[in-house]
Amino acid sequence: MSSATLNAMTTPEKVVSPAGSVTADRDVSQTNTVVNGDAEAQPKKSAELSTNPHDDSAAYDHPLAQLGQARKNFLLLIFSIASFVDICNVSGVAVAVAQISTDIGLDLSQIVWIITSYSLTFASVLLFAGRLADLFPAQIIFEAGFLALGIISLVTSFVTSNKFGFLILRGIGGICGAMTIPSAFHLLVHMFPNPKEQQAKLALLGMSGAIGNVLGLVLAGLTMLANYRWFFRLIAIICLVFGITTILLLPLTGSPYKPDGVPRWKRLDLLGVVLMMGTLICFILSLTQGPIDGWSAASFIAPFIITFPLAIGFFFWESRIPPKSAVLPSSVWKITNAIISSLGVMIAFPFWATSQLQYATYFQEVFQWTPIHVAAAILPQGIMGLLIGVLSQFVPQIITKPRISLPIGALLIIVAEILQIFSDGGAGMDYWRYCFPAYLLGSAGAVITYFASAINFITYSPPEMAGVSGAWTQVLAQVGGAVVLAVQAGLEGTDLANWKISSARAFYFQIGWTALLAIQYVVFYKKPGTPEEEHIAARKRIADAGIDEGVIA
Repeated sequence: MSSATLNAMTTPEKVVSPAGSVTADRDVSQTNTVVNGDAEAQPKKSAELSTNPHDDSAAYDHPLAQLGQARKNFLLLIFSIASFVDICNVSGVAVAVAQISTDIGLDLSQIVWIITSYSLTFASVLLFAGRLADLFPAQIIFEAGFLALGIISLVTSFVTSNKFGFLILRGIGGICGAMTIPSAFHLLVHMFPNPKEQQAKLALLGMSGAIGNVLGLVLAGLTMLANYRWFFRLIAIICLVFGITTILLLPLTGSPYKPDGVPRWKRLDLLGVVLMMGTLICFILSLTQGPIDGWSAASFIAPFIITFPLAIGFFFWESRIPPKSAVLPSSVWKITNAIISSLGVMIAFPFWATSQLQYATYFQEVFQWTPIHVAAAILPQGIMGLLIGVLSQFVPQIITKPRISLPIGALLIIVAEILQIFSDGGAGMDYWRYCFPAYLLGSAGAVITYFASAINFITYSPPEMAGVSGAWTQVLAQVGGAVVLAVQAGLEGTDLANWKISSARAFYFQIGWTALLAIQYVVFYKKPGTPEEEHIAARKRIADAGIDEGVIA
């Protein structure tokens, strides 16, 4: 909707508030009230808006919101493909680790770094990427990350004889992939300002990650019929083609940054970025090395202990600096249900991570299945994720009623974990009796819990905080997966063929993990208003606390 159209429909007037700021009111009646000088008769909502520089009505005037619907939907498809590729880079490579480790000369204890080198840098850079998306043109951040990931993936496919070169390239790929996620969220919320439509589009974007979690196995299995190098080349083709398409279709709307006397680089919070990266690297590194070298080994103890002072230092630093300069602004916690939603995000990905890794390993090592056979067996998880994503477009209550949908999703995951415990690895008909329904129920539950937590967190965040909010949800998803995978590895026995010893015990932990996070969500949930009302309320709580919005907008 153009500015001219809005003016013709509402003929708003601009009114100077007592503070001297210019406020565009949403309707003539509110404007007339202010003009007549009847301060006591002003509606409460209008009074609140007049004290805040952000007004959701302006979101409809954003250049991205005025793009044609077909163009916006195609750009959403590209954002979803970027999310799909990021997850594929982890799940797909998991199928090829045996061949890759042989080619590049990795020892048994080093194999995990084929996956971790990507996921570690990916998680560590997400918040910094969110900061960049909120300070600089998000289009440039997305396009640069997407195209760079394509180039790095292509180069990686040829560096298969040097382990250091391969792992370094994987790490750089994780950084490039991280750049696409927060910027995609930032662009999406400005393209679709209508709250109901925005929630539906966020669901589609979230669904793409869930699908990539499983279809990455299928793509890897198919490409490995030739050679695993073609998996990286396929990723490169996808990134380069759609990256160039994005440049052609996505207009450059400029930076949201408004100079206020502080250089832009000082808004990057470089110390906060270093502390956060150090925290995540040490934490994930310790949980990765613990199961390999032993929980009493220095490779686990040292980084694990270092994690705590780094984490404390990070949150202390973020609370002391002006929120507009913080990589994780303290104002984030002023969003309704911010803490319980943050914890709820950590339910979904641990289910997919533990289930896929355990069964993919078991199917290949015990049953001697080929990668494509393994991918086909786990494919029902991806199909169900797709179906739930489509269903959410017709049953929006999956997203809009999180206090109901999240515990239902958690219950489905718990039932799936019980079925996996008794599946005995899925031998013979046990696959259809236990594994198949577990994949369907668990994946459905994971998508539902992710939608209920992450999408609501982003939706109720003011649009100017979209980059940070989107990045934070992805960091939490990665951390949740890392914690549960580490516990799974620690509980594994030495006899892989014995399902109850090697695998089933980890699923008991997953049941407790899911139940605990779901219960805290239900108990402490606070019923929110509409997204517009919550945006106003969040800004007011920030203003009352004496801090700024924590972002540039």
